[in-house]
Amino acid sequence: MSFDLCVWREEHPVTAEQALLKYRWLMGAEEWSGPEPEMFPDERVGTFHAEILNVYPPLNDVAEGESPWSMDPFEMPDNYVSLCMGFSEAQNASPTIIELAMRHGLVCFDPQVSRVHNPPEIVDSDGPHLVFFDGGIVNEPRPEDLPRLLHQITDRNWFAHLDIRPGWYVQAGLGEKAGGAPDGMYGVEYREGSADRHFRYVTGDIDEVVSAFQGFAEGREDWKTTFTEYDPS
Repeated sequence: MSFDLCVWREEHPVTAEQALLKYRWLMGAEEWSGPEPEMFPDERVGTFHAEILNVYPPLNDVAEGESPWSMDPFEMPDNYVSLCMGFSEAQNASPTIIELAMRHGLVCFDPQVSRVHNPPEIVDSDGPHLVFFDGGIVNEPRPEDLPRLLHQITDRNWFAHLDIRPGWYVQAGLGEKAGGAPDGMYGVEYREGSADRHFRYVTGDIDEVVSAFQGFAEGREDWKTTFTEYDPS
């Protein structure tokens, strides 16, 4: 058996149940009898396919045992990419695959545990949303719930993003993936609509991260004094 992932484009967030139905249809489930799900062809699917093969080359391009693939990733042009690998290799490769899919605004579905990873950019922008790297989404999180929620940031689920409208957000990531933060440290950023209002700092204290998210969610100004470093990215 192999460990499988599937990547495609959606215009709106999908639930794990919706993603499972689309995945079964894409994989040609024999028992499928319903209408064909809507697809959203996007050139970023092909770009993702090319980039993941640059990270993990095709089987014929490397020596045996140097690729995680059990078969080369299959792309249906601009529609979806199916990725199959050994279970032992998936532990290292799947976080990279999910991260790359998120970066390209693509959904990544894990049928082993029926988990869908929705990219932040397609989350419905009506009201604040807290989005985690693993695809978890909390609509309109209450400030008092943020300590519990943000303690879910781990080495694997390393990123959380809270927005109130496009371009206005606070986010935090753990470790090197978070803009090169040291191990065990959080890179925290907030943005107020434009690149010249984008700020960042690094902390090892999760309580400071929580305080920034709560201040942002409550519309306060006092929490911003910690952010002294302008980040033009």
